[in-house]
Amino acid sequence: MFPAMASARRWLLAVLLCAAPSLPGCKTGPGLTRVEAPAEGISLRYDLAPGQVYQGSVRRSATIRAASSATSSSQSFSFDLTLTVRGPDETHGGTAVTARFSAVSVKWSLPPSFPVSVAEFNRTASQQLQGLEVDFNVDDTGKILHMPELPEDLSAELRVVLQQALDALETAFLTVPAHPLKAGDTWKDDKKRGRKGKLGRYTEGTVTSKVDGFYKTGEPPITVARLITDTDETEITTTSSGSHEVKKQSTITALFATEQRYLYSYTNEEQIFDAGKTNTFAKTEVNWSKPVSQTGAAPAAKVQDISDPCHPDYVGAEECASEAAEPAPPADGEPPASSQPPTTSAPPPAGRS
Repeated sequence: MFPAMASARRWLLAVLLCAAPSLPGCKTGPGLTRVEAPAEGISLRYDLAPGQVYQGSVRRSATIRAASSATSSSQSFSFDLTLTVRGPDETHGGTAVTARFSAVSVKWSLPPSFPVSVAEFNRTASQQLQGLEVDFNVDDTGKILHMPELPEDLSAELRVVLQQALDALETAFLTVPAHPLKAGDTWKDDKKRGRKGKLGRYTEGTVTSKVDGFYKTGEPPITVARLITDTDETEITTTSSGSHEVKKQSTITALFATEQRYLYSYTNEEQIFDAGKTNTFAKTEVNWSKPVSQTGAAPAAKVQDISDPCHPDYVGAEECASEAAEPAPPADGEPPASSQPPTTSAPPPAGRS
């Protein structure tokens, strides 16, 4: 009984200690170990060097419930993204980035009255995205400065799929302040996209973010800042036939690789309210990575092919002919070979003296 009680007390103590937000070394979630940040904080900045490449894997699933009935439908897609940093862009500001879609899979349910089959629609949507390249602009704080609009000649359903895919490009970036951050720091941003009252999509809202703490994760372990962001926004889409408004609320949990300078992972749980029509509950999960060659890893060791047995660094079974041959006795009146002047007809192998 007593050993069991002692064990229970030790377990309870461990739980209480690891609940302390400032204590380093405690596991706080799958693959996360809390660490102490420097007293001055850590600056979060994105690596937007021209030529830098990021690779992402995106999964999104959603359940759409009709506001006037108990019916519901499901929507999901997954794809890979490759982002290539192009460099400064004077036209739209900030840095130009090109995104390319691949490994696209769309699974969308449709109303019974839709003019094409579900299989045909999903195939068409996947083909529209597969290999698609999109240019957009971002600054070094992660603020999106420019995102292209979709063409107007798309069906409403196909527009929804492609727009959500474009929105997924923003999962590579969260806006961060210019100053160093400490655990518990918070900040707010006003989100505005598009032109209010004009054709196309206009978005405005408020983004509130917090540094939950700093952690070690991965193998080999890297330091990440865990960011939690709450967004409340209104989206208005205006076409020649009128405008349509929806409201969105979301909570994003992200890990920012502090030394490698990119968004390591991103999870967004979102609710979309289309008044009088539908309520949507969606989850988007994204993992980002830098190719090994881009993360500062040591280059592969160079192998030098040395086949000359007389080379000082040669390793092998052959013998150097000049060393193996017995020196001929000097002729009468000639000095020993060691006192002969050096020849200049052929330089010695590199590395010899």
